[in-house]
Amino acid sequence: MTNRARVLCGAALLGLWGCQGSPGRMEPVTADEIAAHIRYLSSDQLEGRALGTPGIELAARYHEDYFRTVGLEPAFGTGYRQSFPLKGSRPDPEASLAFSGPGVAIAPVLWDEFVVRTEREDAPPEVTGEVVYCGHLIQAPERDWDDIKGHDLAGKVLLVEVNEPGNRPGGLFDGEDMTYYGRWTYKFEKASELGAAGILVVHDTKGAAYGWDVLPASWRNESFVLPDREPQLLFEGWIAGPTADALLAAAGLDRRDLRARAETAEFAPVPLGLRATVRQRRTFRTVEGVNVAGLLRARHPDAGGRTIVLSAHYDHFGRDASLEGDQIYNGAVDNCSASASLLALAGYYAQRPEKLRDDLCFVAVTAEEQNLLGSDYFARHMPFPAGSVVANINFEMTNVWGETEDVFAIGARQSDLDGVCREAAEALGLRYIPERNGELGFYFRSDQLSFAWAGVPGVWLHQGIVSKGPDKGFVQRKFEDYRATKYHKVADEIQPDWDLRGTLQIIAWAREIIALLEEREELPAFAPTSAFRRRG
Repeated sequence: MTNRARVLCGAALLGLWGCQGSPGRMEPVTADEIAAHIRYLSSDQLEGRALGTPGIELAARYHEDYFRTVGLEPAFGTGYRQSFPLKGSRPDPEASLAFSGPGVAIAPVLWDEFVVRTEREDAPPEVTGEVVYCGHLIQAPERDWDDIKGHDLAGKVLLVEVNEPGNRPGGLFDGEDMTYYGRWTYKFEKASELGAAGILVVHDTKGAAYGWDVLPASWRNESFVLPDREPQLLFEGWIAGPTADALLAAAGLDRRDLRARAETAEFAPVPLGLRATVRQRRTFRTVEGVNVAGLLRARHPDAGGRTIVLSAHYDHFGRDASLEGDQIYNGAVDNCSASASLLALAGYYAQRPEKLRDDLCFVAVTAEEQNLLGSDYFARHMPFPAGSVVANINFEMTNVWGETEDVFAIGARQSDLDGVCREAAEALGLRYIPERNGELGFYFRSDQLSFAWAGVPGVWLHQGIVSKGPDKGFVQRKFEDYRATKYHKVADEIQPDWDLRGTLQIIAWAREIIALLEEREELPAFAPTSAFRRRG
C-alpha cells in the first residue's frame, strides 16, 4: 500500500468512525457507511482482490485498520492477521484433453467443452488412464448407497455426474435439497481417496446450479490449495454435458440410460473401453493467505468466556487480461456488500462492549472463492477453543436491492439456530420462511461450512422473496438478474438503483440473533439429522 493510499484509507475510516456519535449512546449503522465500505473495497484500485496481488493486500489492510480504529483487540495475540501459505497453480492455456479407443478419437475444445487443472506440482505433463463412468461417485453407508461396489478405480479417469440421485421433490437423499454428497468438492475428494488418476465431472446447469460459462470464468484464473490439503489426483476437471453425451455414444452407450441407472442403488461403475489423455504444464508458486480478525471482549458482569464468530470473505477473482474492455472482477455484491456488513457491525458493537455477554470475533476471511480455504484454516486454528464458540453468523452477498417482508437463513435447519433465527426475525416484524433453493447447495458454498466441519453451527443470513412496497417481486427479480448476469462476472459493480435498506435489514436481524444467543445458557446444537456434530 502506498503512503498516499494509506492516508486516503485512514481518512475514510476516521470519517466513518466519526459518524458513530458519542461513546455514551449506540448510533445505528447507516446506508452511507455501508456504501463507503463497498465503494472502496470494490474500486478498480483493488483490482478485484485476487490472492497474491497488491489489491488483496489493500483490502486486508483496510479491514485491519478499521478494526484497530474502532478499538477491537487483535484476535491473534499481538496482531490482527492470521497468515498461512497457499500453493497457487496457474492454468496452461494450451492444455488438451483427448479420448481414444477402437475407431474413436475425440478432442474437446478447452474452455468451450472442458476445463482441467492439477494442484500437484509433481504431476507429469501427460496423464492417461482408462475411462470409467461412475454415476454420482457417492459412498454413503448411512443411506445404504455405494456407487463403487468394490471396483478398483486406482489409476482410472472417472467420468462422474454432478449432484446426487433423486435431486427432486420427494427424491432420494434429501430430495430437492442438495447434500454435501452432491457437491463437486465431494466428488474430487472421493476420487482422490479411491486413488484415481483424474476426474471429469459432467456439467449440467440444473445439477451444478450454474451455467457452463461460470466454469471457464473461474478456471482461467490461478487456483490455490492449502499445502496440508493438497489432493492426490493428477488432474481434475469438468466436461460439458453435450460433449459427455457424444463421448458415451462413441463408446456405444446412451447417457440417458446411464443416468437412469445411476438413480438406483444397484448402479455399478461402467468401463467405457476408452482412454483419456490430459496434457498440461502448469506453473506453481506459494503466496501468503491472510485472514484478518478483531476481537471485542464482553464486559458485562454475566460474561462467560464464550465467543460468537461473525464472518465475511473479502477475496474475489482479480482481473482477466484476456477480456476486451472491462477486465476487473470488482465483486461489489460478492462480497463487498458482506464485508461492509461485517465492518459496520464491528463499529456498532465497539461503542458499548459493556453490554456484551459473549465475546464477538469479527473475521474477514480470504480465499473463499478458492473453495473456502481461508475459513477452513481459521476454523481449524481459531484463537479460542472451538468448544467455546456459540455460533458462526456468516455474511455473503448481502441484499443491496431493498427491504423484504420475509427472510430465511441458509443452513439454519442443520441446528437449533433455526429457532433463534425465527425468533429474531419475528422480533423485527419479519416473516421467517423455510430456506429456499436448497437444490443449489448454498450451505456448502460459503464459509459457514468450514465452521460446521469444525463443530460450530453457522448460518448465512439471506433476504426473503417478498419486497416491501407496492412491487412485491422487485427484490427477488433483482437477485435473480444478478445471479444470471453479474455473479462471478466483471459486471458485479455498484449499481445506481441499489437500495441499501436491504443491507441494513440483514444487519438488524444479525443484531437480534446475537442478542438471543447471548441470553441462552446452552450452546446451539446440531440437529439429529445433520451430518455435523459439536466437538470439544
